[in-house]
Amino acid sequence: MNINDIPTTINHLMDQTMSKITKAAANQNLGELEVLTKRASELKQMKEQIASIQHRLIGFAGNGEIKIQSSAHSALTQRELRIEVSQGMINQNLLTLTEPLKRGQIHIGEELIVEALPGGERFKTQVMTNGNKLQERGAIGRFYRNASIHAGEFVVLREISRGSWQLSKSER
Repeated sequence: MNINDIPTTINHLMDQTMSKITKAAANQNLGELEVLTKRASELKQMKEQIASIQHRLIGFAGNGEIKIQSSAHSALTQRELRIEVSQGMINQNLLTLTEPLKRGQIHIGEELIVEALPGGERFKTQVMTNGNKLQERGAIGRFYRNASIHAGEFVVLREISRGSWQLSKSER
């Protein structure tokens, strides 16, 4: 284990944990399964936090003072936010990002250029302080209608490149 390569270490630990989860499930060991599931959840959260920190560092380095390897840059800039949609969000054409904000995956004031799928409508928006939501509401409402989003379903906001995102209905 190389502690200097934290993302790889987390991936390795996640692989080990998932293997143990499979064995615990096969043996119907509920106590161990609960502990391992919590561990996997914590590792996932750490991975998201590390990616967020790395993304912010890339933002600071954007002025050219620091050279970042292109493979590392592309791997670090891709974020994926999975958001559960409530009936209130649908009624008011809102996409609230409270949980991704708490996890440090996205930040207040961050500007996004979003392509909503299906349909392909592109719009520019930003994360607002008031309500932890995206500023653009009309395009969000059209996306909900075009993608047939219902309360309790999830949407995915996926970063394609720095500042450029795709919004789609979650398949899981």
